[in-house]
Amino acid sequence: MSDNWVVGNLQNALDTWNEKLNEIWTLITQTPETFKGGSIWNIIVSINGAVQAIGLALLVLFFVMGIIKTCRIICRS
Repeated sequence: MSDNWVVGNLQNALDTWNEKLNEIWTLITQTPETFKGGSIWNIIVSINGAVQAIGLALLVLFFVMGIIKTCRIICRS
């Protein structure tokens, strides 16, 4: 390496730039299951399961309510 401080500073800046790009590339190419040991992904999967269960329960509830409403209208006629 040169004794010139400008060249040294440029080299340090480029080394830092390359390190940061490597870190970004590692984060981008990482799967959600492996990010931080997968703990965040497991929480997301649990939340998704709970939301699906609530959604299905509401779907059944509104379906039954619609059937009851239709039967009331038909029975009154």
